[in-house]
Amino acid sequence: MYSDKENVNTLTALLVQHGVRHIVVCPGSRNSALTHNFDAHPKIVCHPVTDERSAGFIALGLALNCLKNEAVAICVTSGSALLNVLPAVAEASYQRCPMVVISADRPVQWIDQLDGQTIPQAGALEPYVAKSVCLPEPHNDEERWLCNRLVNEALIALQRSNRPVHINIPISEPFFSFTTKELPTERKVEYVDWSSEPARKETLTLVKSYSSPMIVIGQTPHNHIDKAIKELDRKIVLLYEPLSVEGLQNCMTDQMLAAIKPDNEGLLPDLLIYFGGHTVSKRLRQLLRKLPPSTKIVMVDEDGELKDVSMNATILIHGKTLTVSSDIFDCMKSESYKVETCWHNSWQKLRERLAEKHRAYEPAYSSMKAVQLFERQYGNETIHYANSMAVRLGSIFADSHYRYCNRGVNGIEGSLSTAAGMAMALASDEYGNCQRKYEGKPKRVFCVIGDLSFFYDENALWQQQLKGNFRIMLLNNSEGGIFRHLRGLEQSPARTQLVAGAHHLTAEGVCRQSGITYRKVSSDQELTEGIEWLGTVESDRPVLLEIITNAEDDAKTFENYYKYLTDK
Repeated sequence: MYSDKENVNTLTALLVQHGVRHIVVCPGSRNSALTHNFDAHPKIVCHPVTDERSAGFIALGLALNCLKNEAVAICVTSGSALLNVLPAVAEASYQRCPMVVISADRPVQWIDQLDGQTIPQAGALEPYVAKSVCLPEPHNDEERWLCNRLVNEALIALQRSNRPVHINIPISEPFFSFTTKELPTERKVEYVDWSSEPARKETLTLVKSYSSPMIVIGQTPHNHIDKAIKELDRKIVLLYEPLSVEGLQNCMTDQMLAAIKPDNEGLLPDLLIYFGGHTVSKRLRQLLRKLPPSTKIVMVDEDGELKDVSMNATILIHGKTLTVSSDIFDCMKSESYKVETCWHNSWQKLRERLAEKHRAYEPAYSSMKAVQLFERQYGNETIHYANSMAVRLGSIFADSHYRYCNRGVNGIEGSLSTAAGMAMALASDEYGNCQRKYEGKPKRVFCVIGDLSFFYDENALWQQQLKGNFRIMLLNNSEGGIFRHLRGLEQSPARTQLVAGAHHLTAEGVCRQSGITYRKVSSDQELTEGIEWLGTVESDRPVLLEIITNAEDDAKTFENYYKYLTDK
């Protein structure tokens, strides 16, 4: 029988799956559920040591000598017991010795509340550990996923760095109940070091065994994905965005996912490989999270860190994106790699049907109309989109072009400054102007930005180094338009004024004080001429076109676009 504590059982199961066989255990009541589990499992050998300071060094000795650098764990109770392990952990860190420190802890609500043996334990061994995690006591599926993910993260960091890791595990009373017959079947995330030739070959062989493969590409630096992807587009289902790759057919990713019925399992892959970082499409993230457990999900990360966006990753590849993508794409291009043709054709026909409707769509006067005309006019230029609605509109109309966006962690802040920095670099002689578009004039940078993002970051325009190669299209509907697309928020009286930041500002005064060439558009008749002006007007300083629209009309136009595409 095992403990009735879910986090204890998850940890025990994954320790075994990741090959940890020897655990030094120290006496204590808070860690008794852990000690019980380790003793009960047939593949774990327990080594009892009373003195935690000594126990840490004994674990170090086991790992260094007896077990030929195999990872060894040490398990201690709550309170100062954990601090006694620190000298051994520091030594193991500098000797690059794999050690798993497991500390039982009191529930977080009792820290610093005069409850015995209760100190802040999470992170107490930093900076001498490669990874420090604190497991939740799960109450729902999302917390169970988090618990599983954190243990996998820690044990992968152990393999990647050959340094100690710390797993802190709060355990609430009662903890002397042992009625669970079997440990749960836990998802182990396999770690693959792409520099290892055997591991690389084994993974490529695995890739070839699937017949319905899909590649998802999140945000990547420009030209950071192997160019062979252009050949794969005719054979493999690729889901990508303008923040990912350049030169492919219109991505249509969000549009395709909007058109797929939830019960259409025939379009789901049996293998999914994820490159790059964040995505704009929420529908894409939802697709990843509804894939069945039978789908093999491979995450590629340059730092070897687990970003489990699908909540069900099974393999983590540690390697340079360009190198890994080149190897995998070569593997998939080979004639010996057979793909289910009907499956691929279903996606291709869906893309082509929606792309045809997309090309024919003419929105009413709105922010969407402005971005459509802008992309038609300046699609080959360097364009930086601000977050929220701006980048969502850009993702619809950017066609096959690469686009920049602060998609990592930023919200409305910093987009204008980032684009300004790009323009300054291309206008500066210090950069050699190696990217001049035409003789005598530096390559231009366009920024498409919403009103909240613009006014938040208007100080970017103070920079006197900014030249006329910086062009800005400001979409001003007097509030944060994204908030009109959050279902349920319309019921709140606070939505418009407090959540969406409604205002009555225009950029004319900002432009006047900063010496910015300015023009305003407020009707359909003015829009085409204004967008042409944005690129043709001569100016030694930045140029800004402000497009005034109505937030409600913008929201309806955006929703009508998807309705038009997905209606039969």
